[in-house]
Formats: sequence, C-alpha cells, structure tokens
Amino acid sequence: MQAFLRIIKPGDLLLIVVLLIISFLPFGIFYLQSQSDGDRIAVISLDGENIETVNLSAHPNHDIFNVETASGETNTIAVSDGTLRISSATCPDQVCVRTGFIEHAGETIVCLPHRLVIEIKAESEDPPQDIDIISSFIHFH
Repeated sequence: MQAFLRIIKPGDLLLIVVLLIISFLPFGIFYLQSQSDGDRIAVISLDGENIETVNLSAHPNHDIFNVETASGETNTIAVSDGTLRISSATCPDQVCVRTGFIEHAGETIVCLPHRLVIEIKAESEDPPQDIDIISSFIHFH
C-alpha cells in the first residue's frame, strides 16, 4: 500500500475522481429523461420510416397488431397496460422477442433482420428549454 501511495500523485487522484464522475453522467441523463411528466409515445419505424405511433400513457387496454416487411416477414407487437413488446417474429435470431416489455422513455426494441425499430419517446407538456453545456479541458503538468 505504501508503494502505491508513493507512485500516485494528488493530480492523479483528482483525475481519477473526475473521470469516475464523467463516466456516470450518462446514467444521470438517462434517468432524468425517463422521469418526464409528459406522455410516453412509442414510435415504430420500418426501414427508417415511421409507420405507427402508440400513446402508451393513454393506452390502458390490450392490443396486438402485426408489422409486415416488404419481403413478407412479420413482427407481432403487443401493447398491454402502458407497456409494449414484440411477442413474436419470423426472424431467425429472436433477439427482439427476448427483449421483453419496454415502457420508459429512451428504451428501444430493434429487430435487425427486419429493420424494425421501436423507440419510446417522452412528449413533455412544457416547451423544451435550451440547456447550456460548458466544458473545459483540464491539463495537468
């Protein structure tokens, strides 16, 4: 332990702490985005084109519908009590089916073979505000 303390300098310790704080910053941003007060909207895109939107906040009942690709492949989407999932798909890997239910803003389900993306977005009732981000470069000698 004493050998370690002789090698490390106060600037090194400060750098480690700053890097740890920066590494956890995305978790904080994601948490704040998922805690919005507005409606949660599921945007369903096929080949990069939005084909359907589902308001999960105002969707208390159960619905099932199919999304069919141009080549005839099918994904079955189940909406239940404000959550959404792909219940079955004709793709070989079934990763999209194993993803399970999603319900928070920022969560996604992706079916790569069918080029299907389902993303939950938050529609806030408040108008968006500009946020100033100030960054600086710390240089130690």
